[in-house]
Amino acid sequence: MRLNQSLVARAMKRGTTILELVLSFGIMTTILLAIFGVIQRDTQLAHSTLGIAVAEMQAQQMLRKVESELANARGANPIASLTEIVSFDEQDLIQVDMTLGFPPNGVLLLDRGTDREERIAYSALTATQDRFTQLARGQRCSETNQHDTGASLIWAGLAEPIELQQNPDPQLWDGRAIEPTGPVFYRGDGSGFSYRVPVDPTESIPPNYLDGDQLQWGHTLNGLPSTDVWACLYYQPRFVYDESVTGDDVNNDGDTADVYDVGQIRRRIWDTTDPDNPPADLGMGPTNVLQERCAWGSDLDGDGFEDPLFLWDRGSRQLSIRLFILGRTNADLPIIREVQALVFLRNEPEI
Repeated sequence: MRLNQSLVARAMKRGTTILELVLSFGIMTTILLAIFGVIQRDTQLAHSTLGIAVAEMQAQQMLRKVESELANARGANPIASLTEIVSFDEQDLIQVDMTLGFPPNGVLLLDRGTDREERIAYSALTATQDRFTQLARGQRCSETNQHDTGASLIWAGLAEPIELQQNPDPQLWDGRAIEPTGPVFYRGDGSGFSYRVPVDPTESIPPNYLDGDQLQWGHTLNGLPSTDVWACLYYQPRFVYDESVTGDDVNNDGDTADVYDVGQIRRRIWDTTDPDNPPADLGMGPTNVLQERCAWGSDLDGDGFEDPLFLWDRGSRQLSIRLFILGRTNADLPIIREVQALVFLRNEPEI
């Protein structure tokens, strides 16, 4: 009888010990999983922060390249007037008074601010500096229209303050940006900037950038400096980011219906007198610059002001550069960062 009681007692003791071990193991597993979860979240946060930091660092490096390139530059506003009618079905050429300063290919904005507004892509310039050729009509969500002789056109990359800044007519401006001096009404979409730098065509040693008392302006193409060479910075879209696909409200406007171009700032250098001389093209930074499709230069930070990439004020010689950089977290969430620069160029002051 005593033996049986002893065996039962031992069995009960072993059962209690096993139960305690199971409970302890379960508690330990829960604690370890919690620790691993915290470590994983911290690792993801570190990786996403690193990714965003790298995107910002690359953008800042690009801005430094741009600032270095423009340190002694002289800006230009490519504007022209039609010398012949551009009909609805014109696909070959546009005749103007002067194409100097316009890139060898790009997009023109005709009759801006009117019911005839149209963006027309062109693929070449002529050596006579008075024609845009190889056209594609109705670009960037615009409609094909007829444009009369004398109508004005600008390089669509241009963004410049308009003359009237106090209560201007809405047809006179395309956006309002916030500058250090306050709000500025401007025209154009601000996706590019045309310029020249001091050159010495004679390649003397040491270089002499003067012709008499005047600086010689141009650029260097294929290793050869020339006053016939121009340069521009421009935005090149590479892929599309659609809010409706990801469900993200990138610009915090209360919906997920916006579509964006994501692209790169590039530099193009070309010979204005020889269209057969291939231009040089160089990417200035990473492909993560954000622009709203069909509304380049629009408000991207929700402050109520437009955000052109480049805004050039000839009067103050001031070039404002704004870049909105698209980054992503490990959870595939978009992160937007803004980087800015202010450059003063070597243009003669305008009074």
